[in-house]
Amino acid sequence: MLHALFFDLDGTLTDSQAGITNSIKYSLQQLQLPPLDAATLQLFIGPPLLASYQKYCNVSAATAQKALVAYREYYTQKGIYENKVYAGIPAALATLSHHYQLYITTSKPEKFAHQISDYFNLSPYFTGIFGATMDEKRSKKSEIIAYTQAQAGLHQPEQLVMVGDRENDINGAHQHQLHSIAVTYGFGSIPELKAAAPDSFVARPADLPQAVAQLAATLQ
Repeated sequence: MLHALFFDLDGTLTDSQAGITNSIKYSLQQLQLPPLDAATLQLFIGPPLLASYQKYCNVSAATAQKALVAYREYYTQKGIYENKVYAGIPAALATLSHHYQLYITTSKPEKFAHQISDYFNLSPYFTGIFGATMDEKRSKKSEIIAYTQAQAGLHQPEQLVMVGDRENDINGAHQHQLHSIAVTYGFGSIPELKAAAPDSFVARPADLPQAVAQLAATLQ
């Protein structure tokens, strides 16, 4: 029997591509680092930023930290609002919240997750909103899932579902024995998500309630 759903934020609830990529571009300019192509910029959306800077910009941890500071200069002023809720998400959340506890479980700093949820009127649907620390010492999706479980007192993983658009969402669910649903309308590629092996796939936000109901039916 399912009890709660954990939702990723970027690429699952909101289309945050413009705000995140503009913030990255700004940080690269400030540090005089080479620009990145659009496909590489998109890979930053979802996973922890410090690791992404090191991986895709080939910089040291110290330089990645400086890039993150510059990123947040832009993001806190403009980038956080260069964002939009996917069509169909509010209705899907309204339906699901009648049957399950809903949580946001994101690698974005928790402070920003609250701001975004409040700004776009998503907060009323959620029992709790959990994210990374500002220094990213807690930032991997597996860590955020464990943190959500601990804070919410949800200790039966077979009753939980992680919903997300990137492999780190699905892999994090596997690490903690949660069920998982991959959404294909976000920023992860189909091959990436198939390789992660979620329980099911969802192509549109409007299909989320049905996908959850079908998963729940298999567990009864």
